[in-house]
This record gives sequence, C-alpha cells and structure tokens, in this order.
Amino acid sequence: MAYGAPRRLNAVSVTLLILGAAAAYWFWRFFPSYFDAWSVDHILKDAASQTYHANRLTDSQRMEQLKKIVDDARGKIVKQVGIRDPELTVDLNIEGDKALMTADYSVTVTHPGVSYVTHLHFHREETANIKFVKWD
Repeated sequence: MAYGAPRRLNAVSVTLLILGAAAAYWFWRFFPSYFDAWSVDHILKDAASQTYHANRLTDSQRMEQLKKIVDDARGKIVKQVGIRDPELTVDLNIEGDKALMTADYSVTVTHPGVSYVTHLHFHREETANIKFVKWD
C-alpha cells in the first residue's frame, strides 16, 4: 500500500493556526493588563519596604508617615502604571515583623468588532520584613 503526500492544509495545520491566532490575540488584548499588575507588584514591594523606617518613629509621626506611604503608593499606581479604576484600594497591614501592602483594582478589556467586554479583577499583595536589626 502506497501512502500519498499529506495535503498542505489539513486538520493539524488548521488547529495550529487557530491556536497561534488565539495566543496572538491573548497577547494583544490581555498581556498589557498582566504586565501592569507586575508593575503594581514592584510599587507595593517598594512601599512595604519603606515601612521599616516609619515603624521606628513615635506613634503620631508613624501614623502620618504610614498614611503618606500608602497615599504615595496609590499615586504611583495611578500615574506610573496607568490604573484608572475609581475603586482602586491600596492598604497596609502590619502584623508583628511583617508589613503587607495590598492593591485591589479592576481592568476592563474591550474586544474589537464585537460588543463584548471582559472584566479582570486583580488582587496584588507584597510583604516586607520590618524586624528591627541591631548592627553591633
């Protein structure tokens, strides 16, 4: 029995083309939102690390400085990353030797050619160790 040469366009090549097009579409429409989330992580990590110095101040100064750290982080997320969610929340929780910075926001992804939108909700968090270190 002789086998013929495969056709140029078969089920496997069509499937690979569809998967390639789907991956390209995902990168085009969704990857920017996930890249922005990665940028938010860096801002939160930096802000959480800043609490080490603020934690050494007196109570009144500490509360003022911690509020400033949270407000600055929120401002950087809006300006540098471009998150435009009016319900963006940035919080700071200090428990023991750990500072936890969180950001919650949503992004709406529109799909061209159809009247369909996708809502992505992001909950990002970063921790920092703020244990006092004695350098003897």
